[in-house]
Amino acid sequence: MNNYIKDLSDFLFDFTDFLEDKKYISPINKKQISIDYSSNKKKGDLATNFYLIIKRKVINENFNIEKEINDRIKLIEFIDHFSISKNGFINFFLKDEFIFKSLKEIYNKNFLNNINYGEDKKINVEFISANPTGPLHIAHIRGAVFGDVLSSLYVKTGFKVTREYYVNDAGSQIDKLSHSLLKRYLQLFDKKIELEEDEYPGEYIIDIAKKIKNEDGDKWLNFNREETIQYFKNFALKNILLSIKSDLELLNIKFDKFTHETEIEKSKIIDELFTILDNKSLLYNGILEKPKGDDSDWEPREQLLFRSSSLLDNEDRALKKSNGEWTYFANDAAYHLDKCKRNFDGLVNVWGSDHIGYIPRMNSLIRAIKDDENYLKILTCQIVRLIQNKQKIKMSKRSGNFVTLANVYSKVGKDPIRYYMISTKNETAIDFDLDVVVEKNKDNKVFYCQYAYARASSVINKTNELGIKIKNNSNLLAKNNLSVEEIKLIKKLISYPYLLYQSSFFNEPHRLINYLEEISSDFHSIWNKGKDNISFRFIDEKNIENTISKLFWLESFRVVLKDIFSIIDIDAPESM
Repeated sequence: MNNYIKDLSDFLFDFTDFLEDKKYISPINKKQISIDYSSNKKKGDLATNFYLIIKRKVINENFNIEKEINDRIKLIEFIDHFSISKNGFINFFLKDEFIFKSLKEIYNKNFLNNINYGEDKKINVEFISANPTGPLHIAHIRGAVFGDVLSSLYVKTGFKVTREYYVNDAGSQIDKLSHSLLKRYLQLFDKKIELEEDEYPGEYIIDIAKKIKNEDGDKWLNFNREETIQYFKNFALKNILLSIKSDLELLNIKFDKFTHETEIEKSKIIDELFTILDNKSLLYNGILEKPKGDDSDWEPREQLLFRSSSLLDNEDRALKKSNGEWTYFANDAAYHLDKCKRNFDGLVNVWGSDHIGYIPRMNSLIRAIKDDENYLKILTCQIVRLIQNKQKIKMSKRSGNFVTLANVYSKVGKDPIRYYMISTKNETAIDFDLDVVVEKNKDNKVFYCQYAYARASSVINKTNELGIKIKNNSNLLAKNNLSVEEIKLIKKLISYPYLLYQSSFFNEPHRLINYLEEISSDFHSIWNKGKDNISFRFIDEKNIENTISKLFWLESFRVVLKDIFSIIDIDAPESM
């Protein structure tokens, strides 16, 4: 399918290059050029600020910019006519035959075969990567769904995607986990032993301890402590990781690869990383300044440092502790080198907003390895606030009081979780109201959109019963059989390929939700008008030509909805 809005965007960019090369205008930032295809404020089918921007930059007084624009736009095959408003916007109006030709391509699903913006490039998307120290909870859910939907969006637009989970199964937190589990195990045998303040108090630790007791009895009461701790560490990691995978299956999230931090350590790839950094004079032994806000008895000590401040960071970063152990960043850096060596065309990391301060050092690391500022994209997800009975649910992971993914799923199911977790830009916090998302009314947006699909399906099923066949009568599609509201919705439907492109290009799957809610609202409005106005009704057995025209766009509407549902991975119900 012709992605005409993208073609128009390319036309405007090429036009800009021509004007700059001919010295008709001074250089401009092409990112300022926009095309409005969806807002109600635009005066045409499409509108652009191109003329407004270009006119200010004209430096050749003899150059007639209006004539040049007029001559060039006439060559665009899908534009019927255009006008330039007083405020400097160009308003484009599409040819009727182009509109209906594009709609037929949606109806025939041809547009799905021609979306290859990614050009089969290989992308690694790492998301969640929660420490295997406990079950997934509400703080992880948003990143989980965002990463999964973004991956599906990449696949839809022509990328080859590897979904990856990095398992941090080494370091101090894992040691605390194994010690916490051992203490819970000892308590099951009435041993008087207390958890430390920074150890893990959750009920799930007790459940794992009971599993060990059921399998091994009192075997570990008098066993060699080092072997005991190692066994408890392995047992805890295995069970928690299985729990994480099981919880993710509730949301139909599956990973292509799990990479373990312990595997990275064993691979010695960190030595290769140090060689790369050393050859670029980015390693040195030095002393970092005292961290701001640190009131402890801090002592200056010499460490192996990464000169990240010479790249994209505001300070240098430690790679090795004073006791000779690698820092967490060192292992993470080695892991990213491992990903780079797997010949991906790009890396995408989805992190929680609490890791924002970690971004500059990782960007510096990738710049040192690849010398490509676009190779790594780090996207962050803001917090999710759970609401029930109009009250915010208070949570504390340290005290073991947090709401798990499984708990939220048991209350609302898969579809509301997946829908609402990407309904807002990832950098904006979300209020997830457990009461609203289970209601079957228009306030519950996922129900509202699925109901639009079910309503449209009911009409299609009814026409099948009546023997009215769309495929044999597609030539009956005509503008004079449709209302202004229907034509307006059709124009939105044929913009869908560009929406896919934008959502993928800008890493913003929430655009799908905005579009979905908009076209669903338009559809419900048309449906409701049919209650009082017969011309808005979809089926008129006395006027088959009129009925076919309506059914044609209605089926195209279902095609677009179902495609978006498949990316989000929610159900497309035939009835509700």
